[in-house]
Amino acid sequence: MCVLKANDTNVFKQNKREITMKSLQNISKLTLLGLSLLVSFAACSAVNNDVETLSDEDIELATQIIGESVSDDNSGIMSSMYDAVSTVGKDGISYGDNRNKANSDDNSGRGRESSYSYTYDPDTGMHTLQYDRSVNKNSFSKSISLLNTYIFKSPEGEFIVHPRANADSIESVDFTGNKSGSVNSRRGSSEFARADTFAIAGLHSTSSIVSIDGTHHGEGSASGFTRDSVEVSRDFTVDIEFLNVEIEKDTVEANGNLEQGVTGTLNYSIVLNKSFGDEADNQVIEGTIELTGDGTALLRFKKVAKVVRFSLKDGSTQD
Repeated sequence: MCVLKANDTNVFKQNKREITMKSLQNISKLTLLGLSLLVSFAACSAVNNDVETLSDEDIELATQIIGESVSDDNSGIMSSMYDAVSTVGKDGISYGDNRNKANSDDNSGRGRESSYSYTYDPDTGMHTLQYDRSVNKNSFSKSISLLNTYIFKSPEGEFIVHPRANADSIESVDFTGNKSGSVNSRRGSSEFARADTFAIAGLHSTSSIVSIDGTHHGEGSASGFTRDSVEVSRDFTVDIEFLNVEIEKDTVEANGNLEQGVTGTLNYSIVLNKSFGDEADNQVIEGTIELTGDGTALLRFKKVAKVVRFSLKDGSTQD
């Protein structure tokens, strides 16, 4: 049974509880996977935060970075959400309703995990998973290494030792997801390391709404071409904070995906070190991301009135 399935006879009446977030795990924990960051970043003192507006090039670069950092196919926040609401064990990962099965038309990589290892610590209730995901198609490829941790709890606050066998007993999960890898597509290529920390409540069947508090930190480099065929490259760090993110279970059940069931607002801040043609610049770009519940998000910028809609599935923009 899918963890996100709601009980039709019950309505979620609890106020969203405050959950003390665990500190975001240092990105260096990815060394446990034998990985290291591939990019050196400019010092904070070199960042230009005095710009009163953003150029079209700034907006396009920021849109690419946020689209990749959030979308499922690019192993962004949505991919971590799928992982966070899954159930895990020594035999693998279950996403519910057969969503753990490999789909040749899907670029998420779910269901195609390899080099899988699992441990459980009964003292802390922590389940730790380490594995790889890869996709290789003519127009799209990616190779990702992941290190995820889970603490599943019942409505009474007790640890869930066997979450796959007791999915209906899960009320909350504290999740951390660390990943590093690369993605190549028609729009360009990128290399990155990312860390997500989520506190999720409302998974039990007596709730119709799942609430998620969380943070995302990413570092990376990417190159590609604009719509005008100008070569663009950038190094960046991005930090994202969840404000009021919720998943409506009935909508997810009806559509078969999280993208069309998640709503809420995210704050983001990008430190961007870019080269555009022969020019180079460093600056901070900030704004909000509105998850609309229809499979897309609206990207807004602090310094300009521009709004960009992008897909939560693959990060592509929709004019």
